[in-house]
Amino acid sequence: MTATANVNQQLIENISIILKKSLTADATLQDLREHKKAGFEAIFKKDAGFKCSANTFQPYVQEVADNLLHWQEHQDQPTLVTLVKQIEQLFTVLGQFENSHSK
Repeated sequence: MTATANVNQQLIENISIILKKSLTADATLQDLREHKKAGFEAIFKKDAGFKCSANTFQPYVQEVADNLLHWQEHQDQPTLVTLVKQIEQLFTVLGQFENSHSK
């Protein structure tokens, strides 16, 4: 396997994990909102490196998936750097969220 193929595989695996975690987290957020315990407007601050702004994880996961597709087509370094940073941030925030809301 080439280095590019290895990077691509690792990105896909990480995004797959993030997608699963985000679905669980968004369901928890929905439950918290129904009990008026989640009144924030966005998961990430505007300077976090995402173009979207949302109070659920799914739009951020979609943005990461879109960036992966862009990188797969062009394999440009700036997109890869952005993608890795976004994945790291999602893992961090999802991990913190899971730890604070696990039952």
